[in-house]
Amino acid sequence: MPKINKSTIKILPRTGIRIYKFKNKNSYFCRFYVGYGHYRSGSIEKSLNTQNVNEAISKATQIHRDWFVEHKDTKTRKGSDFDLDIAQPYLKFRIRKYKNKTHLKNNEQGERDKSKWDYMNSFFEDVDYKNTELVEDIINDQLLTALKENGKSGNTINKYMSVLNQMFKRGQRRGVLKVIPDLPTERVINTPRPPYENKELNLICQKLYDDSVKLEDKFFLEMKDYVSLGRSAGFRQGLEMLSIKKKDYKYIYDYKNRNMKLLQFIVYDTKTRPMHPLTCNPYFTKKYFPEIEQRNPYLKDDDYLLFPDFKDRNLLTRKTGKLFTKTSKGLNLYYKNGGTRPIYAVRHTYATQCYKQGMPLEDIATSMNTSVKMLMSTYLGLEEQTLIERSKRMYPKFPYRKTKLKVVR
Repeated sequence: MPKINKSTIKILPRTGIRIYKFKNKNSYFCRFYVGYGHYRSGSIEKSLNTQNVNEAISKATQIHRDWFVEHKDTKTRKGSDFDLDIAQPYLKFRIRKYKNKTHLKNNEQGERDKSKWDYMNSFFEDVDYKNTELVEDIINDQLLTALKENGKSGNTINKYMSVLNQMFKRGQRRGVLKVIPDLPTERVINTPRPPYENKELNLICQKLYDDSVKLEDKFFLEMKDYVSLGRSAGFRQGLEMLSIKKKDYKYIYDYKNRNMKLLQFIVYDTKTRPMHPLTCNPYFTKKYFPEIEQRNPYLKDDDYLLFPDFKDRNLLTRKTGKLFTKTSKGLNLYYKNGGTRPIYAVRHTYATQCYKQGMPLEDIATSMNTSVKMLMSTYLGLEEQTLIERSKRMYPKFPYRKTKLKVVR
């Protein structure tokens, strides 16, 4: 997700409108929350197309006014339902409870809980907290993956889960929640996420294709494209990948060999840098990508490459994740070696396959926009075959010979 420049944030009194700039972008954006009505409760974000803060405030105020004039049946809330009904009452209680503690460490416990929620809040915007299954999927798939990819240790992740668990328990005691969502156990948190084998992803793609034909639903076919593109390069599944537009890719050639044709993508506003280039597997470029292009032949430069008719990218992220999990479970592929394999495990597959093919760790890490340390701790060393390939490279002179079994007659 794009990162906000925190020094530019301004919150307008009374309306609660947030005005800010993203890092490495000059124009201001505004964001404000909307409530119940024919528009689902959540937040609205708009570009203000100005670098002047006073003009930005004026434009944001006008956009806010116009929106609520158009949606007269909406009740305004300065925050998402999840934040206002579950998180804020808990945080106020925690800050008040530890405010008068004499020991400095305990005195700041409420603030530490708040900082953890500030990180987790974005995962629960526009989410119906009464939908227990959805909340569990977000925590186990999106949030847990993000924390691991940010290099958080198992002990630190446990602290984040503890904050959520206490929030849910307090919400239940106050009658806001009927059921407390199941949170990942310490064993699950510390279990590496196993990658898919290529043959397993082939089964998933085939099932998505069959369902698209059976149900006559193009979404399943586009979902197959999403999985295929994800396994072809070091993309992060989710918003980073679903934000790719037609203008963000092109073919590049080796000037020494014009027959060498590579498909290059530019991913913007990643977790680690404002712009990251990557190239796709040549086999995918030749066999599968032409199908994706032909599927939507009239795309304009600013149209999304994947699911171009789907406007809400946050909702799309959840919908695709849920469909992938459902398909994987239906094929008995979702659970392996004590771990789960949501759509984010496709990125692990890419790393593992590159390693098996003998690609240097630095090149794999660069392609995936991560570090060698993160690559080794999060993505590799999970499969027996991966360890075998490592051993072959470590001991290349050892005579690994195939032995013939003697047949006893």
